[in-house]
Amino acid sequence: MSRLLQPIVKEGSSYRPVSFEEAYAMVAAQCAPAEPNKTLVMLTGDYSNEELYLLQRLSRAGLRSNAISSLEYLHKGTDFFWDKNDILPFAEIAGSNRIFIAWDPLADTPSALATMHLLESLKEIPQYWFNQPDTLHIQDYAAFFRSLNYYLVQHHLAEGIYVNGLGKGYDTYKQQLLEEDFKLLLKKNQLDETQLTDFIHLIRLDKAEAFVVWEPLLDNRAAYELENLCMLLDIQAKPTSGFLCIKPSLNAQGLYDMGCFPQLTVGGEQWDDAAQQRMEQLCQKPVNTQPVDVASEISRQNFTHCLVFNSTGQALPQDLKKQVLNSAFSMLHTAEWDEQDTSFDLIIPAARPEEITGSFTDSARIPHQSIPDTSCPLPYNNIAQFNLLNRLLDLPTLNSPTDIFLEYISFFQAGCHSQRRHFFR
Repeated sequence: MSRLLQPIVKEGSSYRPVSFEEAYAMVAAQCAPAEPNKTLVMLTGDYSNEELYLLQRLSRAGLRSNAISSLEYLHKGTDFFWDKNDILPFAEIAGSNRIFIAWDPLADTPSALATMHLLESLKEIPQYWFNQPDTLHIQDYAAFFRSLNYYLVQHHLAEGIYVNGLGKGYDTYKQQLLEEDFKLLLKKNQLDETQLTDFIHLIRLDKAEAFVVWEPLLDNRAAYELENLCMLLDIQAKPTSGFLCIKPSLNAQGLYDMGCFPQLTVGGEQWDDAAQQRMEQLCQKPVNTQPVDVASEISRQNFTHCLVFNSTGQALPQDLKKQVLNSAFSMLHTAEWDEQDTSFDLIIPAARPEEITGSFTDSARIPHQSIPDTSCPLPYNNIAQFNLLNRLLDLPTLNSPTDIFLEYISFFQAGCHSQRRHFFR
C-alpha cells in the first residue's frame, strides 16, 4: 500500500495525475446523468459521521441513487442495529460477574485493539474465551446460541420479565424454536448435550453476565439468537449485564446512524414522508429513497457506475470487484492504494481518520469527538473534497463539521423507541 497525494485517472494501462477539481468534475459528468439507482455508492465505517452524512446526501439527492451500502454490511443488512438502551455500555463491563468472549484472534482494527486493552484490564473478572483449549469450540454461533435457547426453553429454565410479558413475540418464537432438531444444532459445532448443559450451568451461576462478541463472527441469525439468549437469561438491558457486539471498523456504527443503508434515514429510522420531506428541504431538490437490494443487484452486475469510498483500504469482496470491472465508470476514494490494483478508472486520495476533525460512534453507540493528531498532507480534506462535488451537483455546501452536525442532528428522534425493542426474533 502507498499514500496517494493527487488524484489519478486511468489512461490505457497506466494512470496520469489530475487536479481534485478535474477528478470530481469527472465523477459528476459520468454519474449525474445516470438513471436512478444505477450508481452504486459503497462506503466503509472509517469515515466520520459528518463525512458519511455528506456521502449519503450526495448519493440520494445529487446522484439520485439510493443504492448505498458498506463493505462491513454488504451481505448482512441492518440486523446489527440495536437500540442504545439494549447494549451493554463499555463502562459497565467492569461490574459484570463473568465475561463470555467470542473473538477473532486476527482482528486488529482500532475497535478490536481497544476492546482487547479493556478486557486485559479486567483480569480480576472471570473470563470465558470460546475456542481455547479448555473451552467450547464454536464455528457456527447461530446454531450454538439457538441450541442454548432451545435447551433453556425446553427445560423451563428461561425466566424473568422478558418471557413473562415484556418480550414481544415470545410465544411464536418458542413454538418455532422447539420445532428445531436439537441434535442437528449440536452437531453443527460437534458438541454433545453434556457439554452444552455444563455451559448452561456456568452461564446461570451469575445474574450479571456480559457477552462481548467480535461482530464479524456473527451472521444475522446469530445476532438475533444472542439477543434472544440475553432475554431468556433475564440479563438483557440490566446494569453490568447483557451483550456488546464490537463493530469491525472505527465508525461502523456511524453507517447506521447516518442512514447509509437503502431503507434507513439519518438516525437509523425507517424512511417515512416526514424524513423525506426534511431531507428534500435541506438538499433543495428531490431525494431518492426508492428501495433497492444492493447485494442482489451487485450479484447481477446491474450497476452502471460504481463509487467506492474506502479510506483505509479494506479488502473488497469478489462480487464487488467484479462489479467494479463491469462498470462503465468506477472511482476509488482511498488513503491506502495498492499500486497493483488498476481496476478503477479514477482514484482520489482520502484523508486518514487520524487526520480529520469529526465525530465517531463506538460499538455502544457513544459518540466521540476526533481531534487530528497529525496534519493532512492533502490540499483538500474529505469534507472539502465532497463540497467540490456538492457544488457540481447543485447541492448546498456544508463547510465545517459543526455545520454538518447541526443538519444531521435534526433527523434524530429523542426518547426511547420502545415499539422496536425487546422482540424475540
